[in-house]
Amino acid sequence: MTLIAGRRAWLLAAVFVHVLALPALPAAAAEFELATLMEMLAAVPTSKDSFTETKHSAVLSTPLVLKGTLAYTRPDRLEKSVLAPYEERIVVAGGSVTIENRSLKQPRTFSLASSAPLSALVESMRATLAGDRAALERHYRVLLEGKAEAWTMTLAPLEKKLVSMVKRIQIGGARERLKRIEVEEASGDRSVMLIGPDAP
Repeated sequence: MTLIAGRRAWLLAAVFVHVLALPALPAAAAEFELATLMEMLAAVPTSKDSFTETKHSAVLSTPLVLKGTLAYTRPDRLEKSVLAPYEERIVVAGGSVTIENRSLKQPRTFSLASSAPLSALVESMRATLAGDRAALERHYRVLLEGKAEAWTMTLAPLEKKLVSMVKRIQIGGARERLKRIEVEEASGDRSVMLIGPDAP
């Protein structure tokens, strides 16, 4: 072995030993995991925020912009109150949905079990707020990207009936707070909800 070749072999060996001697970094330090996010969300007993939702549709000449409040109470109560440009209140509690607005003479209540696609859509938000990973993964393939302070969770529907309605749902947030929900429908229509004090 020549002097140069011997020196090169020694340097490679030294580098290899140095790398082995470095302390192993825990995986959680480099990657924000779904289980961690679910724990953060599950720790919130109640929440209430304002929202602005913009609906884009081929049948609308201009996007429809809704403003109101969104409230959640553990374990399964979700309330969406639209305040403008019209008034409507939708309450999901347990397995039932109640809708109130001026066009209805009295509140209308129906079971989520009557519509599997509707149930899956409701669970996309309710299970996220509850930190219920099992409920999410019953209906969606879940992909989480980002870090605790700025994460994005993409939900791809699994059921055929839901796939025919929804292409994907993307939820963005910071730690335990939801800040943005985008629903892309199979038809090409799209809605974007901004949640919290930063909502316009």
